[in-house]
Amino acid sequence: MNDSKDFEIHYRFRGEPRHFSHQARHLCESDALHFATLHAGVGTLDGGVAAGPFRLAKLNAEGLGVTQVQWKRT
Repeated sequence: MNDSKDFEIHYRFRGEPRHFSHQARHLCESDALHFATLHAGVGTLDGGVAAGPFRLAKLNAEGLGVTQVQWKRT
């Protein structure tokens, strides 16, 4: 049985709007932030950007040019 759900993640990379679809069982703000940095090509698979407190992860992502990350279930 496949419990995956469809999500849409929107973000800005260096001011340019971007979005993509992602399938997962669940998604949280940290996950969306991590996947947005990967999609932008500036994140790493180890999840270093999204590790630790969300506020710090958000600052790290913003330093890489990823801002305004929003997501919703589709």
